[in-house]
Formats: sequence, structure tokens, C-alpha cells
Amino acid sequence: MADRNIGADGVPLASEVAPTATLVSELTEALTALGNYLAAANKLVISPLPEPQRLSEALQKSLCQHGRAVEAIRRLRALNRCRRAVKGEGLIGLR
Repeated sequence: MADRNIGADGVPLASEVAPTATLVSELTEALTALGNYLAAANKLVISPLPEPQRLSEALQKSLCQHGRAVEAIRRLRALNRCRRAVKGEGLIGLR
């Protein structure tokens, strides 16, 4: 019996790929922003003029982006668990 979510060419249909692609995009955005805020924090740390308020803001924003990344990973794992339950196997190797 053919899988309804797999096209004739063996590639998953858009309805199957879209949620994963969206979550991967969210994760990528959060990790990129996290890296940018940490780079800014590092510059503030090594700066000759201490700016503790700006450093604190950069670190707080870093923590926020970390939270976004953690949430995207949690949702990817939940999606994978759901797909495994429906199909009887995992599409991606996340636990």
C-alpha cells in the first residue's frame, strides 16, 4: 500500500515537509540571533569602557533566543513522536 504522504518520486509531499521546515527555520533564526547577541556581549566584555547595562541587555536577549531555540527543538521532537506514532517509524532521528 502506497504512503499517502509520499509522492510518486519518493519525496515527501509539501504537507508533510512544511511543519518541519517551519520549525527548522525558527530554530535557525533563534540560533543566529543568539550568536549575534553573544558576540555583542563579548565585545562589551573586552571593551575598555565598561557598559554593564548594555552587557546585561545582550545577555538577557541571548537567554530569550536560547528559549526560542529550546522551544523549536521541543516542537520538532513532538512532531517526530507524532509522525512515528502514525507511521510506525521515525522520519528524523530526534529523541
